[in-house]
Amino acid sequence: MALKFNQLLAKYVTGNIPAGNLPEVAITGISEGLKSDSLYILAGLSKNESSFEIEHYLALALSELQIIQLDKRQAALEYALAITEEVIEGNKDVIIGIKEIKNKAIDSYDFYTETKEYVYDSIGFESLYGLYGTYDDLTDINPPLKSDLASIEEVRKEMFDELKKWQDKLTVLLGINSPR
Repeated sequence: MALKFNQLLAKYVTGNIPAGNLPEVAITGISEGLKSDSLYILAGLSKNESSFEIEHYLALALSELQIIQLDKRQAALEYALAITEEVIEGNKDVIIGIKEIKNKAIDSYDFYTETKEYVYDSIGFESLYGLYGTYDDLTDINPPLKSDLASIEEVRKEMFDELKKWQDKLTVLLGINSPR
């Protein structure tokens, strides 16, 4: 599954898409049926154009489409949800997905400052974070010990199950009625 326009915007806001790739994001929006003169112009720009010009047309397109630019926190959660969906749909490995969620989506915003009791508990990611740490510990030796292989597979399964639960938590946090 390719990311949708709104998910690509979230990925851009989190700093994971350079401005030069925004014309491709615009093409995605057009393919989804969005209509805006500035979006068409943006889609036609070269990735070598000035980032100021590219971002100018993005801002105009969002205004014309009446789309409010996400703040960094919201964008981090939207991008994390997009990755979660890729993993659950079987388009991305659970370990690669959780690593991307942690390192690229969640870490693009300072969720540490929201900690109540455990790191990432304000967004319900604390269990996945703990499981990812366990997986990392089990696979720290290259190649992993044969005695750890069953534990590694069990942790992978637990991570996948927990990711499905986290998807539901994210949809609530983002105000989405149900997973897309």
